[in-house]
Amino acid sequence: MSQRSLFMVLGLLVALIGLTALRIGLPELFGVDEVSADYMIFHQVGELANLGRIAEAYDAAAFKAYQASRTNSTVFMTWTYPPHFNLPLQGFALFGVGWGYLLFTGSSFALFVWSMMRLSQDATTWVLPLILPALVINLLTGQNGFLTAGLMALFAGLSLTEQRGKAGFVLGLLTYKPHLGLGLGLAALLRGGRRMVAIATLTLLVLLLLATLLYGSDIWSAFRNSLSTSGTILEAGEYKLARMITPFALFASVGLAPSLAILLHGGCALLSLLTLVWVALKGWQLRHIIVLAILTGTTLSPYAYDYDLCVLAPALALAYQAIKTELTVILRAVLAASLLLATGYGLTTALFAGALGDAGFGLPALAGLGLILTIGITFHAIRRFEANA
Repeated sequence: MSQRSLFMVLGLLVALIGLTALRIGLPELFGVDEVSADYMIFHQVGELANLGRIAEAYDAAAFKAYQASRTNSTVFMTWTYPPHFNLPLQGFALFGVGWGYLLFTGSSFALFVWSMMRLSQDATTWVLPLILPALVINLLTGQNGFLTAGLMALFAGLSLTEQRGKAGFVLGLLTYKPHLGLGLGLAALLRGGRRMVAIATLTLLVLLLLATLLYGSDIWSAFRNSLSTSGTILEAGEYKLARMITPFALFASVGLAPSLAILLHGGCALLSLLTLVWVALKGWQLRHIIVLAILTGTTLSPYAYDYDLCVLAPALALAYQAIKTELTVILRAVLAASLLLATGYGLTTALFAGALGDAGFGLPALAGLGLILTIGITFHAIRRFEANA
């Protein structure tokens, strides 16, 4: 795809953001549910924080009651984000829900595109069309995939230009999504240097202190209880698995017992972490270590969704040279198909939920298979590149 075509696609995505803001702000005009996007949950959490009742967001029963009082929707979502993620949500909640979505998604999308183009214009032009479904599902739901991927791309760019202090600050901000950022944290410990790790730690401590001062120390016990509740729901199979991207979701959706699926998922996560440690100690190029650190993050938690795969953009952009030179035409085609399966399967089940019959329950989580293939092929490419360097 040419850069001109890419900018046309980006323009269409911006237009879709505007249309989605109208859908969220005026649901009756579009004939949709009052909670038709995940951002509405973000907004309600921000409202509770502004009311001084943020602990209710971490209590499933209390949060469900609040959601019912705000809308006529039966849609319910638990809240398991670390308390410091609530801080920016308070600001967006000062606006109407449609405007809040527009500001949140618009600003995070701008950060994502800017960070990616700063990383590599050629690689960005190549990779964004390949993960387009993940971009679309993210803006339709108002999720935080753009923010996560944008921060990861920014971290990578700063690390590769040896701006380690700034990279550490960005890494500290990424702790709002700890399972996705953990791989980068490990890479920082192994190759980032003391300055990067120290500033990342300081940034995290400041965020935790600020959240504690604003919300009280009890917010942490509420947060832990919410994680426990979410884990119970996950093991009971009460989450729709079709849009999940994890090995756990893949194994559980094809009939394995949740306990066995969790065990196999843990094995995949351990393998990813050990591989990351091995390549870091072996002295691979920093850009390739960051690639594997990002990909490792997608395998750690059993709870991750299709919108999280926006992080494949910086990972594959950093691996672009290796993919271009080390993969055969057939393997590049398989990689493209794997990416389409990983990023597009959940979007398909969401768009055709009615025709599929309450999509998500009973369907295999094939996005996990696509992600596993993507990780394997990408690792093969950069391993060959390192061997031939």
